[in-house]
Amino acid sequence: MRLQTGRKSGWRRFLSLLLILILLLPSVSAEEETAVRVGQIEYPLSLARYMLESYVYLAEVSGVSLTEEEMAEAVETVRARLISLGVIENKLTELGKNGFTEDEMDILRAEAARQYEQTWQQIYQDTLAYDSSVTESEVTSWMNSVGYSQDAFLRELMVGEREGRILDLYCADVKVSDEEIRQYYEDNFLNPDRERYANDIPLYEKEILLNQNEAFYTPEGYRYIKNILLPYPEEITGELDALRLEGKRRTYAVQTAYYALADAAAAGEDLTEKKAEYDTRVKELAAQEAAYRAREKEAVPLLADTISGIREQLAAGISIDTLLARYSLDQQQTGADRPGALYHPASVVWPEEAHQVIDALTAPGQLSEPYTDEEGIHLIYYAGNAPGGPRELTPEEQEALRASALYAAQTQRLTGLIEDWKQSYEITADLSGLLAE
Repeated sequence: MRLQTGRKSGWRRFLSLLLILILLLPSVSAEEETAVRVGQIEYPLSLARYMLESYVYLAEVSGVSLTEEEMAEAVETVRARLISLGVIENKLTELGKNGFTEDEMDILRAEAARQYEQTWQQIYQDTLAYDSSVTESEVTSWMNSVGYSQDAFLRELMVGEREGRILDLYCADVKVSDEEIRQYYEDNFLNPDRERYANDIPLYEKEILLNQNEAFYTPEGYRYIKNILLPYPEEITGELDALRLEGKRRTYAVQTAYYALADAAAAGEDLTEKKAEYDTRVKELAAQEAAYRAREKEAVPLLADTISGIREQLAAGISIDTLLARYSLDQQQTGADRPGALYHPASVVWPEEAHQVIDALTAPGQLSEPYTDEEGIHLIYYAGNAPGGPRELTPEEQEALRASALYAAQTQRLTGLIEDWKQSYEITADLSGLLAE
């Protein structure tokens, strides 16, 4: 839940990713070159390098190539973060609150072990979904290679606890009003989602619906639909299976002809024969697909009595959920507690045939004409209009929002205090070696 960011929940998951990543390296040793020194606290160049490489990696996986100027800014971010951490550690050391008792360490170690196991299991299960041959040892080796160790999680928790201590000592009196919480929510959650999705249905569907993420704003114009999916009659299932198999064969033939054409073009050969072969295979595939779609549609009259019966029962007051449970292969939207799947006229996740029949429905309670695809014969029920605009927060989200807003206000106070405290410590920082590498 994106609002779960208060420092008292989830072991302060509001900490920045950079702060988490710096915990994946050991403390500075005598052999390592010091990059940042704040008073008595030192951080090694290897730590700064890891932080920078992690930042660059996050950019790369997002498809972004950093410019020299952006790299310089990233180095500055690393430098500033290390100095802030050094100031906090110095301040706590002066107060005698930088260490941990054995009982405290036992609690932290147990939590680190739990978080490590939870992360390991999640990565293992996610990997299995794409590659069933992956082994447990391979997952463990990969986690070790990127620094996901129990010690790394322990270091994260220790830094989180230190941050909590400094906030409790100097920022506990910070309060947030209802108006400040509302403004914080709009600035950090609602308005960004509104600006991103209000006029971009394809982006909303890609990031929110397909990836099953959450948004605090729903674009206007969505409706809830429920899908009665009828199986094809037994008398034509064998023929449809054969047509599908033939379609796969012809698809392979098109791919083979395409690769042969591409290889000939790369070798500078005459393309006449290869192009003719490719065009022939494409036409054959198109003809086969047309034949398949035509046979699909011929199945609809065979289920005319079933479809008519469904309409009659719906008109007689039988609930759509009862009809779904009785007839549909698709049970995902069955149940009064499920309003339905989201559909929008500008949707890109529904096929053209679905758009044609759903857009023809003018009011909730109506049942569409059938359309067909490989899954079967679809009857779409217009269940209602989905509320657009800001999403109503659950009580749990409202509580998390309050904690998150308070934490943001406290860390804002802390940022100002750190700027003042810097004057009390000798600070040296040399990260020039990072850009030279």
